Amino acid sequence: MKIIDFTEEYIAQARQLAAENYREEKVHVQALPEITDILLEQELTANGLGVAAVENGRLLGFWGCAGPWEREYGSLASGVFTPLHAHGAVRESRAELYRRMYQALAEKLTGRGIAYHSISVYAHDTQTLSGLFTYGFGMRCVDAVRDMEAVPVPGGEAGTLGFRESGHTDFPEIRKLRAGLARHLGKSPCFIMMDEAGIESWQQRKESGGVRVFTAWKGKEPAAYLEITDEGENFVTEVRDMQNICGAYCLPAYRGRGIMQQLVNYAIGLLQAEGYMRLGVDYESINPAAWGFWNKYFEAYTYSLARRIVESACR
Repeated sequence: MKIIDFTEEYIAQARQLAAENYREEKVHVQALPEITDILLEQELTANGLGVAAVENGRLLGFWGCAGPWEREYGSLASGVFTPLHAHGAVRESRAELYRRMYQALAEKLTGRGIAYHSISVYAHDTQTLSGLFTYGFGMRCVDAVRDMEAVPVPGGEAGTLGFRESGHTDFPEIRKLRAGLARHLGKSPCFIMMDEAGIESWQQRKESGGVRVFTAWKGKEPAAYLEITDEGENFVTEVRDMQNICGAYCLPAYRGRGIMQQLVNYAIGLLQAEGYMRLGVDYESINPAAWGFWNKYFEAYTYSLARRIVESACR
């Protein structure tokens, strides 16, 4: 077996491997949609960053990269990200395949001055996870899914709240919730930092369209909000019958009362009536509140991992 550059001649085999790996995950997560063909962007081979494991012309594994980008994750380092569809490997000795590919990939990336390496992996692919954990990767984000069915609601403030899908007239009030989420993410152990200018820019992007907002109200005060989009963070979220939660926050004073569960169910009821069959969510595993909440009601199908190389190793 040789580790070589991932080039266009291996795209067809790579698509087949990517589809096979997706089918493996769907065995574990029944709510995932049926997807038989996975497209690969030209950038994955054109940027010259990817690697492939090949034996006698057969592709055993591939690892492409999107990017690079400067100031990855708000750091001072440049980084690349490997989306869920941009890598794959045969089952045999998969952990070792990923270790061998990453050794070659990391040498190539550091040679380009790229210190942040991140990748989205199927949650039940224990071989790949094991291989990457032993080489210094740690979990950062999660994608999860459920059928469009109501979640259990603990005893709380049933009947004392108002729920609605919000429009522009509610945006001034929703800004308070979004700012609360931004500041929450900046605290330990998340440390996803945004200054006031960054928060304002983020608010404006959210208000520019493409996001549906659902809110829970206690009188005239918004207690919680939920944002939903057509597409999420990976190819799975692009199917027509799926919607995706891309933001949520409940004011601290209203937590522990079942409000977010009721809000999720309110959104599910509307989306189900519109013909949607499954609901996805992406969240940070480094956010204790998100990890504790979404894991109860959604089933993880990806873990995004990251490794930061010391800049002195980069050339």
